[in-house]
Amino acid sequence: MDLRFRSIFYRREKKTIDSIEEYIEKVVETVKYLRMFADAVKNGEMGEIGQLYNTIHSLESEADNMRRRISEELCRGVFFAHLREDLLNFVEEIDNIADFTKDAVKLIVETTPSWDLLYFTFNIPEMDRYIQLCISASEKLYQSFRVFKEDVEKAKPLIREIENIEEEADELKTIVIKTIFREADNYRIIDLILVKEMITMLDNICDSAEDSSDILIQIIAEGYG
Repeated sequence: MDLRFRSIFYRREKKTIDSIEEYIEKVVETVKYLRMFADAVKNGEMGEIGQLYNTIHSLESEADNMRRRISEELCRGVFFAHLREDLLNFVEEIDNIADFTKDAVKLIVETTPSWDLLYFTFNIPEMDRYIQLCISASEKLYQSFRVFKEDVEKAKPLIREIENIEEEADELKTIVIKTIFREADNYRIIDLILVKEMITMLDNICDSAEDSSDILIQIIAEGYG
């Protein structure tokens, strides 16, 4: 049995599959800016955050344009009915990764919660790992899809790793939120709520990466890989 997912398509459809890989790469590029955002907060570089948001917004817009083109190509191409639907859902779910990345930083830029609370939050040891997991989840999805295109069996363990990342991120999210609320007497409740909302948005990045990986597993289960 040919385990190369790409091999079941005609030339135009293969180009669409390759475009999905490029699209995921653009989303990963967007998410990686979370590391710079976290470093800017820890280093007290308030002015840098607005510039980083502009970059993230620009990258998210580029990714969104790529998603629209891919969706149009999927609708025009010769794909099995269920596979077309799965791939459309796949690219839409990946779009959420970029959206949540942009929205998390946008929330901080537009609402400007207490700088002291932000500094405290981003210096919690678990927060550093939490940010890295958000990045790792998207990177692992990209790696999984690249391998998935050429060898479905080799992709399976990579896909399963995304679930492990999401589970660890969930645990760290709880720790970080509990830590900041233990300091509730030192900060305004509105600031605590805003920072908690940002942390939840970051968690949604991992959730969306896992949901995307579930679609890949579904495609495999349907026998297309």
